[in-house]
Amino acid sequence: MSASISDSRQETTITEIIKINANSNFYLTYKSTETWPNKRDGYCRILILDSSFNPPTRAHANLLHKSIQTYPPGHFDALLLLLSTKNADKQLTGATIVQRAQMMELMAARYPNSAVGLTPHAKFVDKAAHIQAWLPDVRLELYFIMGYDTIVRLLDPKYYMPRPVMEALGPFLNTCHIICADRGEDEEQKAFWSKLELGTCSIRRIQLDPAFATLSSTMARTKIMQGQSVLDVLDPDIAQFVQDHHIYSQ
Repeated sequence: MSASISDSRQETTITEIIKINANSNFYLTYKSTETWPNKRDGYCRILILDSSFNPPTRAHANLLHKSIQTYPPGHFDALLLLLSTKNADKQLTGATIVQRAQMMELMAARYPNSAVGLTPHAKFVDKAAHIQAWLPDVRLELYFIMGYDTIVRLLDPKYYMPRPVMEALGPFLNTCHIICADRGEDEEQKAFWSKLELGTCSIRRIQLDPAFATLSSTMARTKIMQGQSVLDVLDPDIAQFVQDHHIYSQ
């Protein structure tokens, strides 16, 4: 389904997909090809951008661009934009799940062999397990793009008690890679990285381009509520969608 398809039809289609998959652990609302993820000989590397996409920003796009650039050409076989419909720390506000899926589709459509996926799970270990279960006949390498704050939460013991963190994360760290997007480094971050045993998991750090490092969904929402232009924060198609549907302005 391309971005040119009417919003009303797209909204109806996505709503129906979500309804059908009410009890699913992972499912797609969009895929660029019927055979996604186009696995090679039972093997597939998937680059995953997991976010709230409320809304998707130019910083999100730069995360994908920098992550792809960091690895050799053709390293990734597929791309997945992933939204958790339940958040471990807070209720979803702002754009609806359907609207977020629509905006994610606009972003995903720019990339070959891409998809938009939804999951009710908030923990990365659960997300990875259910993506792998969805493709049982494929040997997967999952590359999760995370910000520094997300990695800190990933390793926070409170989400895994009473189990030790490394025990709970064992299956995830054995099969998944982490791409950490840094927005700069202060003393707290330096201390965190110095204590983290990088040998326990595959973490590659990348730097956002300076022009995008300060952009955020919060900034976009604030500008919209104040009646300001958001074209410096959002790509034109996303900005137009937000305007057409009066998201965040009410």
